[in-house]
Amino acid sequence: MKKYQSKPIIIFLIVFTISLFGVIIALVITAKPMPVSLLQEYGLGLLWKEGLEMNECAECHDSVDFHSCETCHDEHGSVELTNIPFSEIVELTGDVPDPSFVRIHQVIPDQENLGTHITLLNFLEMHGVQEFETVTFITNDGGLTTIEYQYLDETAMLVPYIDGVRFITETIHNSTWLKGINRITIVGKDRPLTIDGEATSIGRLLLGDTMRLTVEGSDVMLSDDTGNLSHAMVANWVEGPRLLDLLKTTSPDVVIITDSNGEVIELTADEIQNAIIAIVKDEVTLVLPDRGRSVWPTQIVEIESN
Repeated sequence: MKKYQSKPIIIFLIVFTISLFGVIIALVITAKPMPVSLLQEYGLGLLWKEGLEMNECAECHDSVDFHSCETCHDEHGSVELTNIPFSEIVELTGDVPDPSFVRIHQVIPDQENLGTHITLLNFLEMHGVQEFETVTFITNDGGLTTIEYQYLDETAMLVPYIDGVRFITETIHNSTWLKGINRITIVGKDRPLTIDGEATSIGRLLLGDTMRLTVEGSDVMLSDDTGNLSHAMVANWVEGPRLLDLLKTTSPDVVIITDSNGEVIELTADEIQNAIIAIVKDEVTLVLPDRGRSVWPTQIVEIESN
C-alpha cells in the first residue's frame, strides 16, 4: 500500500523537474545571459584562445582593474579602433637624411584592420635610415627610452595610438613600450661633425642637454572697420645644444666655422653667446638668434675655438 502511494509522488517530482528544466532552457534562449551569448557569438575555440591571452596579460596587470576593453586599448595602443585620429604627427630627427614630421596615417593607413602596425626597421628604411647605432623614443609627457640597433628585430613595431604612436617588441622588457611617442631621434654610425677635435653628430648632440630658442619673432596686426588694431606675436622655435657648452675653450676670442663646401666663417665670442646647433631645413645649422637667418652658418662640418 505504501509502495502504491509513493508512485504519484515520484511521477510528480519527475514532471516538476522536467518542467523546471524547460523553463530554465526557455529563459536561457530568450534572455541570453553572458556565458551563453558569448558562446553563441564567438564559439568555444575563440574564447579559449582569448582566455590564454588574458592569462598572459595577468602577468602585468593587477586583478583589481583587470580585465576590460580599456586594459588593452589604453595600455597597449589602440590598434583596432576605427575612430582613432590618424592625423597625429611624429618628428623623425637626428642622423637621418631627411629630418621631417611624419603623419601617422601616411605610414599606417589601414587602421581598421586587426593588428595594424609597421615594423620599426621598415619605417626607418622608408625614410632612408638603414644603419644606425641607437634609436630614442620621446613621448609627449616626457618619457624616453634609447635602444641599441642590435636589440631590434622584426618584432619591433610601431602601432597607432590615440596620441602619436606606440612602440612594442618581443625582445626588450615591456617597460620600454612607450605610448604617445611624438619624436624619434636616430644616432648614426658616422660622426660627420667635429667640435674642437672631437667627432660627433647632430643625433648625439640632440640627446644631450638642449635649449629651445624663439627666433624670427614679429608683431602682426589687423585693423577692424572702426580702425582699431589687434596685435599678436608670431615666431618660430628651434632646439639644440648651446654651442659654448660644447667648446673646450670656455671663453674663446673667436670661433671658426667650416661648412661642407669648405667655406670658413669666423665669429666673435659676443656673436655666439646665445648660439645653438640645430637642424634647420634639414641642415646642421648654427642658429644665431640675434641675427637674421640669412647669416646663420649651415651644413656645418667643423667648429674650432681659439
